[in-house]
Amino acid sequence: MSENLQVELKNIFLKLEGNEIFKNFSLRFSSKGISIILGPNGSGKTILTKIMKGIVNIDKGKVLIKKKNDIGYAPQQVVFLRRNVFDNIAFPLRVKGKRESYVKQRVNYLLTEFNIFDKKSFSARSLSAGNAQFISFIRSIVDDPNILILDEPCSNLDEIHRKKVELYLKRNKKKKKIIMITHDFLQAKRLADEIILIEKGKFLVKYNKQKFLKNEKNIIKDFFS
Repeated sequence: MSENLQVELKNIFLKLEGNEIFKNFSLRFSSKGISIILGPNGSGKTILTKIMKGIVNIDKGKVLIKKKNDIGYAPQQVVFLRRNVFDNIAFPLRVKGKRESYVKQRVNYLLTEFNIFDKKSFSARSLSAGNAQFISFIRSIVDDPNILILDEPCSNLDEIHRKKVELYLKRNKKKKKIIMITHDFLQAKRLADEIILIEKGKFLVKYNKQKFLKNEKNIIKDFFS
């Protein structure tokens, strides 16, 4: 793995329940900025994020990630502990043994910054789908990770909360590697530094933003035909 790369998949193979998900799949992400992964349902996008996070183990190949303990992750299916919003956001910090004074300062700062402080004592599992997804995103950034992996982080958000998430990503993309799945082409155009297309577990092509925008209509037409 070269020095300027943070995430790279090399010749990975994976079967789940007898189904071949990836066969000799390779992909190198840019070292910084936002990489958007696009693809139809069933193309392997979500499983790819789980592989990078270490939730799913591959059968063969290499997953090369700098500082594997420095990954923020917001899954498509949000899972909360049976605790309140504050404690769910604080969980990654407490697992890493951070001082409680720092935990309180950091979590309260984020709750205030994202204008959701009033929900800190709510049961996390009682939240609406939109609020749950928003809290899941905040939890993914609580320890200021160098690598951020997001699976459809805005699919249930209203415009106000979506803009807050996108603003954070834009402000931080120069100092982080952000890998994000979305079905929203407009969001991809707003955020992406590179756009990666996959289908049926196969890497198709990678574009920088300028090339994608220049050929957008043909790319979308070819991709979905």
